[in-house]
Amino acid sequence: MSPIDGLENALSKAWHQDVARSSMERWLSICEKNHWQRSPENLDLLATLFGASWYFTRFVFFRGRKIACLFDEPRTLDFTSASLIDNFLKFSAVDDQETQFEALKIAKNEIMLTILLAQLSESHTQEEIESALTKLAEASLFCAIRILAGSDNEITDNIAILAMGRMAGDEMNFGSDLDLIFLYSGGSQELAYKISSFVRKLMRIIGLLSPAGLLYEVDMRLRPHGNSGVLVTGVQSFIDYHKNKREIWERQMMTRCRCVVDSGNTASSALAQIESSIYQEFDEKSLRAEIVDMRKLVVDELGSKYGKYDLKRGEGGIMDIDFLTHYLQLANAQEDTSLRTSSTRNALRKLSEAGKINNENAEFLLHAYDYLKVMESHLRVFDMKSISTFSKDIVKSMGLVRSMKYLDNNIQNSTVQFMDEYKNVTQKVRHIFNDIFSLV
Repeated sequence: MSPIDGLENALSKAWHQDVARSSMERWLSICEKNHWQRSPENLDLLATLFGASWYFTRFVFFRGRKIACLFDEPRTLDFTSASLIDNFLKFSAVDDQETQFEALKIAKNEIMLTILLAQLSESHTQEEIESALTKLAEASLFCAIRILAGSDNEITDNIAILAMGRMAGDEMNFGSDLDLIFLYSGGSQELAYKISSFVRKLMRIIGLLSPAGLLYEVDMRLRPHGNSGVLVTGVQSFIDYHKNKREIWERQMMTRCRCVVDSGNTASSALAQIESSIYQEFDEKSLRAEIVDMRKLVVDELGSKYGKYDLKRGEGGIMDIDFLTHYLQLANAQEDTSLRTSSTRNALRKLSEAGKINNENAEFLLHAYDYLKVMESHLRVFDMKSISTFSKDIVKSMGLVRSMKYLDNNIQNSTVQFMDEYKNVTQKVRHIFNDIFSLV
């Protein structure tokens, strides 16, 4: 019996079977040529990976046998951002910056592959996967700053970074961007220019594609004044901006904000000073109306392209769950400070404990959030792109259907069952959304 024959069960369950089979044949040929014997031992998991992610299939072939041990190791994600930073800085302890960044990319991608293998093995929850991905992003960002700044303490002592959105909530997914706001402590114009130049170079290097892959895409549209604003904001300007009258959507945005780089407590001090402006007393009717209008605007202007289902922006999608938690937090967190959390999941739990949403709805929304984020991760890992849509021509999305364990050889049966579940979840999420906003 050939090695492929022994892998038939794993290959038959692969998300993208043709890709998995051709990649496995190539891998086994390389193993035979190099006398690697059975490497790794867990060829079934390797086949699963080959069928799930072309991005990491390329990375496995790029690293060769050096990467094989990851498939045979226990699935543990017990690292912290600090432990990752220590390991990354050891790996990148070489002279020139280009080599250091390549070493950082390899180390980052190996940890991300470990996280993906934990997901494919179903050894960890989606929440644990996202927390691990967030720690990895924090460590990668910190090390990139250290490598680029070198011994220039003027940079590292005066720069602070706020994470927004998924990174702030400890809920990053595969393919997530880094949503960041850069602050500096203040001082001379020369220092402001120096830090702005540093940040431009940092963003370019972080997003640079090389044989080892890339680190992350960076999104800074959530900084004060958006794309028209300065790249790096002085901390006092940031405080003044958010203490002034702002649109409701900007208050929503700031419910998902936390410090990730904070030399001298610059960022944490700034957030403490604006917290009362974020969680202020709102007119409940106006608050509800503005958030509903903004949610509708997102659907109308940024919603799914024609012929696509949108896990994130579509009705009953991830943003429905986000927006209703934003609303309930802003409506209640002035008095109940326990509701001031940057995590959607934690917000739902706290809101349930406080009686601001009934337990049954909170439990279902947590389930729906995991369900939609799992689907989103399965869409993204193939090319590690920040996508959240799939074709309404479901035959074109069979990789996603199979990833959700609809493996019936009858394609029609699989797609019908998949769509029944998807529609049941999103319709119930939308029903809860409408109920909370008094739209039914």
